[in-house]
Amino acid sequence: MKKLALKISVLLTGLLTPLIALAQGNGAGFFIEGTAPDVTAQGGLADNVTGLINSILAILGLVAVAFLIYAGVLMVTAGGNDEQVGKARKVITYALVGIIIIVLSWTIVSFVAGLL
Repeated sequence: MKKLALKISVLLTGLLTPLIALAQGNGAGFFIEGTAPDVTAQGGLADNVTGLINSILAILGLVAVAFLIYAGVLMVTAGGNDEQVGKARKVITYALVGIIIIVLSWTIVSFVAGLL
């Protein structure tokens, strides 16, 4: 189990490192040291709330995909154990239901935001 956790942490570190490296701004629309940010370009309350909800839905989508990966690992390592296969199938079912709910939520938020 420790080897699996080590492999997953190395994989996640490798996947997230480019995101960390790209976090620094290049001056094109990002806050430049010594200048004040343009507060008028931030949008209204509806835009900020929509952005926050979309960010939360994106994080929940990543969690659902992580559960799908977890269930896949459970199923592959089951070795014929019917109890573990059943647990993996439940996790896959719940993760897919979660993804469907997230997509429907995003659709509703996008529709309502378009009306505002």
